[in-house]
Amino acid sequence: MDDGSADDTKSVVDAFVAAAQFDVEYVYQKNQGKHIAINRAVAMTDSELFVIADSDDAFTPNALERLVEAWDSIPDGEKKDYKGIICRCFDSQTKEPIGTFPAKEFDSNDVDGYFKHNLNFEKWMLLRTDVMKEFPFPGEGQGLKYFPETVVWQRMGRKYKTRYIDDPLREYFRDQDNALTHVKTPRFRENVHLWAHYVNDTMDHFWDKPGVFIKAFVGLSRDHILLGKKFGQIMAIPNRGWKKAVCAVLYPAGWVLSRKYK
Repeated sequence: MDDGSADDTKSVVDAFVAAAQFDVEYVYQKNQGKHIAINRAVAMTDSELFVIADSDDAFTPNALERLVEAWDSIPDGEKKDYKGIICRCFDSQTKEPIGTFPAKEFDSNDVDGYFKHNLNFEKWMLLRTDVMKEFPFPGEGQGLKYFPETVVWQRMGRKYKTRYIDDPLREYFRDQDNALTHVKTPRFRENVHLWAHYVNDTMDHFWDKPGVFIKAFVGLSRDHILLGKKFGQIMAIPNRGWKKAVCAVLYPAGWVLSRKYK
């Protein structure tokens, strides 16, 4: 999926097509954002499993084999309860694995993985295509550069488990200014969706990571102020009265931080 590139991507892919011993389909779309490219690719896919590989990604030679092996280790009658497999990444410079898993192999979900197991570091996954179709990325037509993937994964996590394997299969590049996973500039229009998700959808985990929710309330105000929203519009976002009260109390902190970026 070529999301509006202006370089020689097509000629590079044409070389893949000529050399590969399997079909490679190249699809170009006017730049709409990674989330829209993923949705379009998922809609075109009829295989059981789906992997997202960005243009700045690299993988071990056995990466796909290992992911499928882990998926096939789940009994067929239980696969309906899982969204897929998650593995670790390794640093491109040190070659050391990033983060720590609590076990060599375990089952959890993306909500508990983040809030209870502290798996808030770069990972990679194999996904069921039908689950991807069930939970498409929102944000089409909103002019977003991307939609926070955490929101989608955690929505899936409310319904499906994930098998975690302690295998570093994806190489993570920290030193690329244009890397999709290495964003240096704030993206207010995109981040408001993440803050709203934390505030409205995951508050049952407040005591696991209180700092995350304080940051979310402040970020909700700061980023919406930067998008030109008024106080009343921001207060309408939290879905409970007490959340609106917390948002109002922390609004001044969001306003002060918004001055930094004005």
